Amino acid sequence: MKLKKYLIIIAVFLCPVFYVFSCHQSGTKSIANVISFDNRLSFYKLFKGSMAALEPNNGVETLQLSSTLFTDYAEKQRLIKLPKGKQVILNGEGLPVFPEGTIIAKTFYYTHVVNKGRQMIETRLLILHQSKWNVATFQWNAAQNEAFLVTKGATVPIRFTRQTGEKLKISYHIPTREECGSCHRLNETILPIGPKIRNLNISIKREGKNINQLIYLMEKGIFKNTSIDALTNLPSYHDLSLPLEQRARAYMDINCGHCHQPGGFAGHTTLNLIYQTDLDHTGIRFNKSNILVRTAEMGEYHMPKIGTTIIDQDGVALIKKYISEIP
Repeated sequence: MKLKKYLIIIAVFLCPVFYVFSCHQSGTKSIANVISFDNRLSFYKLFKGSMAALEPNNGVETLQLSSTLFTDYAEKQRLIKLPKGKQVILNGEGLPVFPEGTIIAKTFYYTHVVNKGRQMIETRLLILHQSKWNVATFQWNAAQNEAFLVTKGATVPIRFTRQTGEKLKISYHIPTREECGSCHRLNETILPIGPKIRNLNISIKREGKNINQLIYLMEKGIFKNTSIDALTNLPSYHDLSLPLEQRARAYMDINCGHCHQPGGFAGHTTLNLIYQTDLDHTGIRFNKSNILVRTAEMGEYHMPKIGTTIIDQDGVALIKKYISEIP
């Protein structure tokens, strides 16, 4: 009996250690693109007029998400461009079926940069070709009139003021193509993360009116007309009127679930952080201390591993409060 007791104690102490190292190791190869990207972002005609205005071109639509990924407080513009005459088809509440040639773009920028005002940092593209998603990142130049293809990543010093009035100085990290692929991979396939139907099923304002985004996209001919009555949505973790559990789980879904799910980059760990996963099967209870430590401290084992160089204080506080109340 004493031996059994000691083995249990050892397991309790060693499991978190094994978990940390398993998260840190990739163990998978990069997924290659099947197309060559142009060196200039302007080639894809996403914007009209001055590129610095970020005004979507004709045939390019803006997408909004209910909950968004934290990236060092950067603001983001999400766009979708389809080949003429093509439509997106709803397929449950996950990713819809995108037509061949779809372009999904996400531009990262800061509105209140010291001595500059708004400054675009990078634009990431996903292009569907031969049923495979291809990924590339473009870094905006100093003149803010063009962005150029980068494959090895880059570091951009930024001094900006948050909406709260807090002044920050960071070294923004533009990811390498391989880093983009690590988050966007499911099994051995590259996939979009944000534009799932449950994340698009929200009310937005267009032309001064509130309208469901899915209905709006159907009216614009981007999405094929279909019923949305039975669809649910991913809650907004910013919505303070929602229950704590919903907000915290939504935060972990969009910030962590793309890796921590079966087939994801960290699918071999004991965490499954997809919102729809029942709490008893998420592994959150077992990994309480690991989650708190790895999200609240920067360093080699910080989570999320990519896209952050500073701590999301609000997000950490949300997770901490939620975990403290789990029985």
